[in-house]
Amino acid sequence: MTHLPAHLNHIAWNRKILNVFWVIVFVSVCVEVINSFITERPLMEFYLEYILLPTLLLSLTTLIAEWGYRKRGKYTDYIIIGSASLISGILVGVHSEMYVMNACLFFPMLISTIYFEKKKVWVSFGFSLTIYLGLTTFHPIVRELNDIMAQLSMTCILLTASAICIGIMSRGYEIAQYLIKTQAEHQELMVKSTIMEKQVKTDALTGLYNHMAFYEYMEVLLLQADTYHYPVHLAIIDIDNFKNVNDTYGHGIGDIVLKRITAAIKENTSNDDFVARYGGEEFVVILNDVNEENAFQTLDKIRTVVQNIEHPEIKEESVTISVGLQTYRTGMHKQAFFEGADNSLYVAKRQGKNRVIIQECNQAIEI
Repeated sequence: MTHLPAHLNHIAWNRKILNVFWVIVFVSVCVEVINSFITERPLMEFYLEYILLPTLLLSLTTLIAEWGYRKRGKYTDYIIIGSASLISGILVGVHSEMYVMNACLFFPMLISTIYFEKKKVWVSFGFSLTIYLGLTTFHPIVRELNDIMAQLSMTCILLTASAICIGIMSRGYEIAQYLIKTQAEHQELMVKSTIMEKQVKTDALTGLYNHMAFYEYMEVLLLQADTYHYPVHLAIIDIDNFKNVNDTYGHGIGDIVLKRITAAIKENTSNDDFVARYGGEEFVVILNDVNEENAFQTLDKIRTVVQNIEHPEIKEESVTISVGLQTYRTGMHKQAFFEGADNSLYVAKRQGKNRVIIQECNQAIEI
């Protein structure tokens, strides 16, 4: 059987197992103290045989396990399994007249199951069987209560218990593998979903967001602007006479020009700004958390950069852009916000193109 992936935290689980060991020591003392009030045996003898000596042996065994845990060597797990076997042997030996205490011999195998390693289960089986055979050989009361048939029966029971533990581990491994596979499929689906969502909201030619993403972002942004009162500006950018470029040189050359202008816009806006291709030769830019003057300067810089781009494929001296800018006012409807920028763009076109116009009080003025 293959080991489970190493996400099982052995150190944490070993600490929990050691805590269980100390709980066993505590419970054993409490139970025997209670029994001391009802036992008919002499108290000194009872304290010695059922409290002092067992507590000393249990504590010593647990301290050995603690030492192995702190050493954290490659045999730490085996030291803890061996300590569990000794604890079970001590409990069986002390309460030898109670046949039901033989159930303690299953304790090491339960411990070994936590590690999800077949080898450790068989090691725990060997420890438990050795402890049991040792008790039936050297402990007078246990030897008297367990004849050869009882020993064979217990051996078969321990062997069956080991097989069941291995079966549980195998099933646990299958479930873990299924969960890992399911998680991987889920992550793959999430990646595909993210890619598809990005494709739906991204313009294929320029790599910018498209108009669908623009409207979604603007709605959320304006809500935040109303709540936190920070400045927001919308610019609509249109390439001047771009139809002539497409008609004269073809759409392939037009696409090259679009990509160059896209790069100029992206390089001159910040990561806080939102840039999208609205459609055809139109772009939209949302500038966040800057004042109106700085927003205008950013757009005018973009205009200048675009004007200075060289296009070897076309004969025109340069390709220019016109920009309409609108500043958001608290409570302004998103449609009015967009129309303000659109009206500014219209004025920029009417006044001769290649300029930035800002809308103010329903009148477009050039700064």
